[in-house]
Amino acid sequence: MTGHFNPLLMTFGAIFAICFAFIGKVGAFLSTIPPGPVMGGVLILLFGLIASLGIEQMVKNQVDLTVPKNLAILAVVLVSGIGGLFIPIGDFQLAGIGLAAIIGVVLNLIIPEPKKGEEPVVEVDF
Repeated sequence: MTGHFNPLLMTFGAIFAICFAFIGKVGAFLSTIPPGPVMGGVLILLFGLIASLGIEQMVKNQVDLTVPKNLAILAVVLVSGIGGLFIPIGDFQLAGIGLAAIIGVVLNLIIPEPKKGEEPVVEVDF
């Protein structure tokens, strides 16, 4: 989020967090923070950043969203990743970004490419 990807900063932050873990008063203070609202905010930020970075990559790589295949894959991946879709497999549950990634790969493999020279069909009536 900050744009600083220096491994030295990450190492310093990790060592700092590990040292704080051994100080009981810090742990007691952190346990007073309500987990529901904090995790909700963190998850909103996390999924928003992941979606934004994915769209940024699509723009950089000039993905044509007028092609129905690309638009369908984008829509299904966003809704399944952010919308809480899950597949229960016994005691295990496939959900979130992992499930969205698998769905995206599978859809990309099974949806046919448009024929060469064929114009994408996008009709909008207001």
